[in-house]
This record gives sequence, C-alpha cells and structure tokens, in this order.
Amino acid sequence: MATTQDIVQKLWGFCNILKDDGITYHQYVTELTYILFLKMAKETGTENQLPEEYRWDTLVQKEGVDQLDFYRIMLVELGRQGSGRVQAIYANATTSLTLQRYLCYK
Repeated sequence: MATTQDIVQKLWGFCNILKDDGITYHQYVTELTYILFLKMAKETGTENQLPEEYRWDTLVQKEGVDQLDFYRIMLVELGRQGSGRVQAIYANATTSLTLQRYLCYK
C-alpha cells in the first residue's frame, strides 16, 4: 500500500515531467484539482451533484486518446451541468494536456 509520502513524491514527479514539457505548476495544480474533485465525489458519495455521464467511473473506463478527448468534453460539460458548486468549479475549465503530455501521466 502506498504511503502519503509515496503519493506526494509521485505527484511531484509528474509535475516535473510536465514542467519540462512546458506545463506550469499552476496548470498542473489546476489539472489535479479537476481530477481529484471527480475522484473525491465518488469516494464521498456525492456524485449526485454530477451528471451521470460525467463521473469518475465513466472517465476511467476510457483509454488513450478516447479518454483524453472525453476528459476535454467533460470539463466543458461540467461547467454547464451539475450542481451550482460543480458549475463554479468547472466554469471555463480547459486542459493543457496534449496527447504527448497525457501519456506522461500513464
């Protein structure tokens, strides 16, 4: 089982990879926020604030280019749908990930 320190170290490792590819720390933290919000909604049983088609399980069922394309659409749609809080979090959300950068996460 991974410790908190292991997880933090892995996240910073991803950050360094992306930084070398032109992603700023701010963009990296923003990406993490979007993704972690979805995961936490699942873990805490609050996914009812999200449209069914744009939840964690739907995102992780997809792979490769399909997952990245779906993630881009998901960000836009979450800014339009869901509870007021969800819309506020995802208002004008975009991703800085390209396919090459996305593959660094995998």
